[in-house]
Amino acid sequence: MTLILSAIVIVAVVAYFSFFYLQRKNSSEIAVKKEQVNNLVESSMHEEILSTEKIRLSGESLTQFEETKQNYLYMVNHKLPQISEHLTELVDANTHYRFFEVRRELNLLNTKLETAVKLEKETKQNLQTFKKSNQEHQKRTKELEKKYQNIRKTLLAKNFSFGPSIDKLEENLAEIEKTFDSYSQTTTLGDYVKSAEILKILKKETALLENAIKVIPPLYRSVKNVYPEQITEIKEVYDKLSAAKYGFTTDFDKKIGNIQTLIATNIVNLSALELDNAKETDKKIDQEINEAYDELELEMKAKSEVEDRAETFAKFIAHTRKNQRELLIELDRLNQNYTFNHNEVENAKQLDKDLKVIEQGFADYQAKINNQELIVYSDIKENQAKQVEELKNIEEKQAKIGDGVQSLWNDEQEAHKAVRLFDFDIHGMKRDLEKLNLPGLSKEYLDYFYAVNAEIDDLSDKLKQVKIDIDEITKLLIDTQSDLDVLNEKTNDIIDSASLTERLLQYANRYRLRYPEIAQASDKSYHLFNQNYDYAGSLEQIATAIDKVDSGAYKKIEDEYYAGKTTTTNE
Repeated sequence: MTLILSAIVIVAVVAYFSFFYLQRKNSSEIAVKKEQVNNLVESSMHEEILSTEKIRLSGESLTQFEETKQNYLYMVNHKLPQISEHLTELVDANTHYRFFEVRRELNLLNTKLETAVKLEKETKQNLQTFKKSNQEHQKRTKELEKKYQNIRKTLLAKNFSFGPSIDKLEENLAEIEKTFDSYSQTTTLGDYVKSAEILKILKKETALLENAIKVIPPLYRSVKNVYPEQITEIKEVYDKLSAAKYGFTTDFDKKIGNIQTLIATNIVNLSALELDNAKETDKKIDQEINEAYDELELEMKAKSEVEDRAETFAKFIAHTRKNQRELLIELDRLNQNYTFNHNEVENAKQLDKDLKVIEQGFADYQAKINNQELIVYSDIKENQAKQVEELKNIEEKQAKIGDGVQSLWNDEQEAHKAVRLFDFDIHGMKRDLEKLNLPGLSKEYLDYFYAVNAEIDDLSDKLKQVKIDIDEITKLLIDTQSDLDVLNEKTNDIIDSASLTERLLQYANRYRLRYPEIAQASDKSYHLFNQNYDYAGSLEQIATAIDKVDSGAYKKIEDEYYAGKTTTTNE
């Protein structure tokens, strides 16, 4: 029983303190919200509204201000008193322990107070915007008025700098003045929304006029003073150079006329304030004038360079002509004794034609000077530069042709020497064979020997001709040398085979009685040697038989033979 009473007491105590805590918490929140309501009611926003009302507003600006003011006053005069009264009711409910009801209503009031605070903030921002707009418009009005006055002063003080543009500029200034008056009236009335739209137009028109005042004077100065002076200078220089017999690729009279037409066009552009067209036309005029100056300067420099190089150029032509004469004479002389196979004569004649073209061009230039004809010196300079390269090319080709034909005599002497060596070699082969006293030579060898001998004789005959073809002879020399090398191999094979066969037959005599196969091989070898003149076959027959009865004997005899042959050759 005691425990139950204790639990009841504890629960009662906890409940008491819980009720007490909730009541205190709700009371605290109610007090805070009452303070928020009082702060909103006692806000300085009323003074802000009153000060803004002193600004003269009209039109859409006034409508926006009235809407902002009414929303705020409705909140202060209706919504805030309702919230305050509701908070008083919640104090009574909290006293009677209706905690859950109080909590729910406090949450609802919290949302309403947040909305009220937000509205106050928006109202403050809107009022500041109205004041700022008023200040901005006053500032911009002063700035625009200052710009307008500066433009007016510039047009009055420097109207001579604008030439044909002045009427249109003053007309535009008058339009800006009307727009400015409209802007000032709208601003004075306080319709800042409408005045902002007018301000955009006014700023654009003013900027265009300011730009025109900046751009026009240099353009007008160019068409009024600079370009006419330059045209006069160009015409004077052109007339002076023409009198000095300068020629030009450009029709200067036509070019000057075109420039003057462009100047007239730009005066019209300036009159109509077509500034983009005026700037573009100005570029064209400047370009045309610079081109004219450049061409005049080009021709003067070209004449100086052509005259400075004339003597050197004439000497170059004369030197090339001298080389050409010597080349043609040499070709004519050598053509009596040699056949040309590389179009030397035709190429030399073409060089002669090319040289004549250059000579004729230089002669025409000198004739024009003597006859006091007009000369486009830039063309002469360009042509002479090309012709200098052509002359260099001609002389290189002359040297190449000359070097080529000059080697013909040396080639002929080398050919004679080679034929003599061929003849010496083939007779040496004949003597070497005769020393062996061979029974005869095969038809195949003799045919090849006589064919090579005939090649040598043919070469000798060709070299004895009045006019020889070195290219043909060179090819024959190569072929004959190759055939002679083959003949030399064949001759050496016969000499070596015959000599070794004789040694082996003598060596075989010691085995004839004991080995019938040696006797038989010896007889067959004799037959091949003396009847068929097949010395290689004869050697193979006896060598094979000896190696069967005396292994290594052939190799020993062969080594001794070649060793002795090498010693004899070296001696």
